[in-house]
Amino acid sequence: MGNPEGKSGPAAGEEEREEVLKQAFLSFQSASESLVHSYAALEKRIADLSEALTRKNLDFDRQGSFLEAILTSLSAGVIVLTPGGAPLYGNPAMEIFSEGGEGAVLSLLTDRGLWPPDSSGEEEAFDHGGRSWSVVRRPVPGPDGRPIGYVFIFTDVTRVREMEEEVARDRRLRAMGEMIAQIAHELRNPLGSLELFSGLLSQNAVSSESIEYLGHMMTSIASMDRLIGNLLYHTRAPELQESSLESVPFLGRISQDFDRMVRSAGRSRTARTLTLSADPSPVPAVLRVDEELLYHSLFNLVSNALEALLGLSPGDTRPREIRIETRLGSSGEYLFLVKDNGTGIAKEVAERIFDPFFTTRAKGTGLGLSIVHNIASAHGGEIRYAREEGWTMFSLLIPPERVDPIGTNGNQGGER
Repeated sequence: MGNPEGKSGPAAGEEEREEVLKQAFLSFQSASESLVHSYAALEKRIADLSEALTRKNLDFDRQGSFLEAILTSLSAGVIVLTPGGAPLYGNPAMEIFSEGGEGAVLSLLTDRGLWPPDSSGEEEAFDHGGRSWSVVRRPVPGPDGRPIGYVFIFTDVTRVREMEEEVARDRRLRAMGEMIAQIAHELRNPLGSLELFSGLLSQNAVSSESIEYLGHMMTSIASMDRLIGNLLYHTRAPELQESSLESVPFLGRISQDFDRMVRSAGRSRTARTLTLSADPSPVPAVLRVDEELLYHSLFNLVSNALEALLGLSPGDTRPREIRIETRLGSSGEYLFLVKDNGTGIAKEVAERIFDPFFTTRAKGTGLGLSIVHNIASAHGGEIRYAREEGWTMFSLLIPPERVDPIGTNGNQGGER
C-alpha cells in the first residue's frame, strides 16, 4: 500500500519546482515594479533638468540680446580677436576702422604696437578718420587662466582733446592777458604826459606847421590810447561806473574830439577829402551809462570807419565822410549810429567781425569791434552792423531802461 500522508517521487519534485518558480516570479515582479518606479522618477528628473536647461537658455538668449543691444548702441568701437588674430565679433562702431577690409583693424593694431598680444603696449592714442581715438586692449581669460581672446575698445576722445587744448590756450591767454595789462598800465602813464604836454604846446603854437605837427602827435597819442584801452578791456570784463549822461553835450564833445582826429588823418594823406559830420539835431536824453566806456566804444567805431576810408584806392576821388547820428527806437532804446561811405564789409566775413582777434587789416589787432560788443553787452545793449544805401552802418544800442528822454521844454519826459 502507498503512503497516504506524504508524497514522494516525481510528484514531490514537481511541487518544489513550482514553488521555486513562483518565488522567482514574485521577485521578478517586485524588481520590475521597482524598476518602473525608478524609471518614472528618472523621467521626471530628466524633465525637470530639461525645463531648467530651457530656462537657462532663454536667460542666456535674453542676456545675449541685451548685451548685443548695448554693444550696438555704444559709440565706442568694440572688437574681439582670437589669439591668432581672427575677428570673433565687432560692433557697428568698428565700421570706421574696417573700411580697408577684415585685415584693416589688425594692421592698425600692429602699427600701434598693440598686436601681437605679447607686445608691451596696452593703450594708445591716435588719429583716424578725422577724429582722435584711444584704444585699450584687455585679455579674455579661459578656465585655465590663459587668454582665449582679446577685447579692444576704441573710444572717440576728440572732444576731450579739444577741451584740453582749450584749457591750455585759456591758460596761455590768461598769462598773456596779465602781462599785457601790466605793460598797458606802464605805457599809459607816459602817454598821459605826452597828451598833456602836446595840449599845452597847442595853446601856444602860432605857425600852421606847428599846429599840423601837434595835430599829428595828438592823433597818434589817441590811436595809442585806443590800442592800450582795447588791450585792457579785453583782458578784463568791463565794470560799469554808471553816471547820468546827457546825450547832446556828450555828442558835442565826441564830435569835436573825433573831428580833430579825422582832420589830422586827412592831412597826413595826400589827395584825400575826409570829413566827419555830427548829427545836427541829436535826440536829447539822459543815459545811465559808463561815460568812459561809451566814449571808448564810439572811438573804436569812428577809428574803424576812418581806417576803412583811408584804405580806399587812391584813384577813388569821391568825398569820404563819417557820420555820427542818434535815434530813439520804437521801444525807447537809444541808438548811436556811426556810418561811413566806404566799400563796406565782405559778406563772407561779416558774421565774424565781432570775434576777438579777427581782422582783415594787416596791422589790425582785431579787438576794436569785440570790445564794442562787450561794452554794449555790459550795458544790456547790443551792437549791430548793416549796409544801407551805400553806407556802412554800426548801431550801438542803449536799452530803454537806461534811457530817459528829455522833452522839448528841457525837462525829462515822464512817459516813454
